[in-house]
Amino acid sequence: MSFDYRLLGKKLREARESLLIEPSEVAGILKISKNEYIKLENGEKQATGDQILRLATLYQRDFRYFITGDYPSAESQIQELFRLNSSLSKNDRLAIQEFIRFCEYEYFLEGLISQKVSEELPDYSNIIHHNYYQQQGQEGAYLERKRLQIGNSPITDIFQLIRQQGVHVFKRKLEDQNISGLYIKHPEAGHCILINYIDDLYRQNFSAAHEYCHALFDSSLEQEMTYFKTNNNNHKEREWRANSFAGYFLVPEKAIHKYYRLQNNYGEWLTLIKQMCSDFSVSSKVVIIRLHDIKWIDAELKHRLYNDQRLIIKKTDKFDPEISDDLSIGSKERIMKLIHKGLSWYFIELATEAYRKNDITYQKLLEMLNLPIEEGNELLSDLRVFMEATK
Repeated sequence: MSFDYRLLGKKLREARESLLIEPSEVAGILKISKNEYIKLENGEKQATGDQILRLATLYQRDFRYFITGDYPSAESQIQELFRLNSSLSKNDRLAIQEFIRFCEYEYFLEGLISQKVSEELPDYSNIIHHNYYQQQGQEGAYLERKRLQIGNSPITDIFQLIRQQGVHVFKRKLEDQNISGLYIKHPEAGHCILINYIDDLYRQNFSAAHEYCHALFDSSLEQEMTYFKTNNNNHKEREWRANSFAGYFLVPEKAIHKYYRLQNNYGEWLTLIKQMCSDFSVSSKVVIIRLHDIKWIDAELKHRLYNDQRLIIKKTDKFDPEISDDLSIGSKERIMKLIHKGLSWYFIELATEAYRKNDITYQKLLEMLNLPIEEGNELLSDLRVFMEATK
């Protein structure tokens, strides 16, 4: 059977257009004329193997997607996500596509290194049948805590908990700071969550729980983008449910009644809320809403507390579990930059372990980490120092 260059060209054009890249830009990278590149997309000219590899790198796709007709990719999910969120910038589209590649690599590495087998996530949309969306979120949070056997204890690391359920979760600093996070159901890698790396670490925890709810309730939709503020009412019910789930999942009502008590004056409420923020690793607004949910505070006090600047938790008072405390300040800063680019400490450890075991080459390691040689050398040096310090 002859190779279908028209199908290849169609895939190349769709990938380029989805990332808002102009044909002239691609032609410059390949060092060919714009007309020659257009002929590649039209199937009128045969692309070389080297060109396909370079284009796969540029478009952040596995090269096998371009040369086979049945390679399992998240192409349809990503195209739909971009269609529904057409205002996404060129850089944010590329960041999301890189995130998908990290999820695919992580899935491969977990099978290679840990042989990780996770229980299939429940689909609570098939378990909870009424149409009260906020109540669905509450009930889903209760059921999921029960399934995970974590009782009413605070969740110290929501990202680790989600990963333990077989979900691929990454952070990435996006240009659009109104984006909270997104969810993709990959046909092979499974559930994938991206959280916008904003300055508020506690807000990231809430966003992670919010997107986890989409994995538990909305996986049949295969993609979902969440904004902090939006005028789109097409899926407001799902967002109500996800917000309700996140609040009840992170700060369960039974835990509030068990560990805390009603306060006598405004100053005591301030102290209590700060303590609860520290205990549950959530923002003061989440705590205030939960206290209002259980009718410990009324609407007037809720509004006053909501706008009290003294309840803004300082960045220095928040702990990011994604960054090890055993690293030096310089190493932490370099790791932070990598997280801003979409990597995670968990993923870095997986990839470097595969390299140390000779399961992947150094070139493949750098490809997975999406790093140039110099930054790759620095990262490996940081990891060696960290491993020696923790022996």
